[in-house]
Amino acid sequence: MKEIRGIWFPDSDTHFAAQLAHNPLIDGRGTYQFRKYQAALPHVSSRGHAVDVGAHVGLWSRVMALAFEKVTAFEPLAEHIACFERNIQDDRRVELHRVALADKAGALRLAADGINSGNAAVADTGEAVGARTLDSFRLKDIDLIKIDVEGFEVPVISGGEKTLKRDRPAVIVEQKPNGSAERYGRGTTDAVDLLRSWGAEVVWEIGGDFLLVWK
Repeated sequence: MKEIRGIWFPDSDTHFAAQLAHNPLIDGRGTYQFRKYQAALPHVSSRGHAVDVGAHVGLWSRVMALAFEKVTAFEPLAEHIACFERNIQDDRRVELHRVALADKAGALRLAADGINSGNAAVADTGEAVGARTLDSFRLKDIDLIKIDVEGFEVPVISGGEKTLKRDRPAVIVEQKPNGSAERYGRGTTDAVDLLRSWGAEVVWEIGGDFLLVWK
């Protein structure tokens, strides 16, 4: 692994150096998509529990832990987990689950992107990982959840229906118009539309990421 602005990444990654260069240092270390995180916080009523789905190397989890009492993260790829653990540095506020989230328990394969490690996606080939539903973890009192899983957002959300409807957290969900969701036979904004059908409403869209809160 290699270090970029105080954050550890897989050696092959050449994408995030430029990304971190355009984001502020927080606690002396690099951040990613920090403007989106800042824009979401005013719509989060409590700072108790944040959830990071598709945690990658811990860029969001690390910053969430500075504001929230507890962070629950999900990341299944071994290379990302190794970087995550080094970046989080045994922060007791952060709990990492080394599995993917889906609409049912089982196994998935994730294809890594050597250039942009953040583009790892569910595919027919790649690293075999375990999968569970969000509901199966019986998490409580979620205030904010970020979901960035390269087009696999609908299965993640479907597998967390009970949890999301009960806790009604603010939701940041990626829905970029680059074919990510379409590779699974879904429309670009199907995840947003599903949340809206349950009573959430869109507050903003920034660069293909949406923030939704509940009516």
